[in-house]
Amino acid sequence: MRLSELLQFHNIVIQCHDNPDADAIAAGYGLFQYFQGHRKNVELIYGGTRPIKKSNLVLMVEKLHIPIRHVQSMEKEPELLLTVDCQYGEKNVQHFTGKNIAVIDHHQSKADTLPVLREVRDNYGSCATIVWDMLCAEAFSLDEKLSTALYYGLYMDTGKMQELRHPKDRDLRDSLEFKSNKNLLFQFCNSNLSLSELEIAGEALSNYDYCDEYRFAVTEAGYCDPNILGIISDTLMEVDKVDVYIAFCMLDFGAKLSVRSCVSDTRADELTAYIAEGLGSGGGHPRKSGGFLKEELILEEYKKRFGYLDKTNSGAAAHRLICARLKDYFQNQDIYVNGTQNVPDLSMDPVYRKKRVPIGYVRATDLYPAGTRVRVRMLEGDFQITIREDTYLMIGVESEVYKNDEDYFLSHNDPGIEAYTFQGEYAPTVREAVSAEGLEAFSANPKPITAYAKTCIPKEDSFVHARQLTRRTKIIVSWSDDYMFGRPGDWIVSRKERPEDIYIVKKDIFLKIYELGTGHF
Repeated sequence: MRLSELLQFHNIVIQCHDNPDADAIAAGYGLFQYFQGHRKNVELIYGGTRPIKKSNLVLMVEKLHIPIRHVQSMEKEPELLLTVDCQYGEKNVQHFTGKNIAVIDHHQSKADTLPVLREVRDNYGSCATIVWDMLCAEAFSLDEKLSTALYYGLYMDTGKMQELRHPKDRDLRDSLEFKSNKNLLFQFCNSNLSLSELEIAGEALSNYDYCDEYRFAVTEAGYCDPNILGIISDTLMEVDKVDVYIAFCMLDFGAKLSVRSCVSDTRADELTAYIAEGLGSGGGHPRKSGGFLKEELILEEYKKRFGYLDKTNSGAAAHRLICARLKDYFQNQDIYVNGTQNVPDLSMDPVYRKKRVPIGYVRATDLYPAGTRVRVRMLEGDFQITIREDTYLMIGVESEVYKNDEDYFLSHNDPGIEAYTFQGEYAPTVREAVSAEGLEAFSANPKPITAYAKTCIPKEDSFVHARQLTRRTKIIVSWSDDYMFGRPGDWIVSRKERPEDIYIVKKDIFLKIYELGTGHF
């Protein structure tokens, strides 16, 4: 759905959930500005019994002059009722009627309960990101107030930018960081913790479960702003015997998670996805991540695994499930170090030939000079490299980006001069490092890799040995801070030239780029 599709309506009410947070207010404000700019009769409201009282939100509304109103009834049914950061008919959204209903949200939903007019992206870290992206698609100009609101909405809904799930989240951060009012953001961020929330954090820090075998801890906090969970988890990560920590609290519809890891062989974003599989969603940063487990799915899974538990004890059910899944995670995985003797022998496994499927390539020095530190952004995440004279960036069949040196690239591919045609969801970009108060930061102006890329085709004699994984597998590599990760059904592959050089190919990619070969190495 595009925002321009909603311009057919003149009287529009934008409704946040009953206890609006910074993300809901920011997203609603962005929509308000858009419709007001198109001379629509538009209102921004929320229902429920409690007006906004949290100090940071009161400041946000006051300083940015956001025209949000607390209402418990509407005199007239609008032509369009648009719920934002929530879904029409849910328990945390007071029921109002509209002649037409639309939804913009980033939470999981059942498609058959949604109206035709909808934009739901449950892999995004905030609703502010969705609204920002939709505004950009309409070439709508953002002023400083709206830039500040959207940036702060993302900041709060992603644990201070530590739980960014989608590259669009990172794009919003990079785009609006220098357009926002830093003084106001500082005020908002330093009015975030009430005395009662301090007590909640203190109690959670005093009551945690610890597993000595796998060095993880789990604690449940009382009902609170999810941002408080980040404070709790960051504090627990200071403990010398804790490598992985999960803090959670039960909200209206389920459990909000804050996940931390301080060890290189456990990425917080990957662990969060494992905990949330089949129960909700999650993602973020390799060290700090977050997720949400739906209450109804928690209780269903608990009943299958442990037996019935009354809904009033959903917090206890979530706690026990999280601990059980953490143990499963550590018990059922294999870890290898690429380039060493600690790798599986694939020499007796079938031989596969790389198909001559066109992929993209660009010589990195066509983007930036050798020696430049850059950050590459793709749908799967970011990675950072320093460009060398022989660095090539490759774009695979699923839009994934990876690095080759020149010798390997030329020995395994036939480079062409035809422009590469990108067909994926998110076109990868690259940004150069810039100086920012002594810290590594990256330019707000990315270069699209696809604009520079040409097409190449793998050589006919590119053979590998490969085996399908039956367990979760990690491969630690020397050229990145992150490990390669595979699930059952993915493939572990060894190169012809160096059997100890192994890597993982996702199952939905493997059969697109490999076919059974003949002969042996």
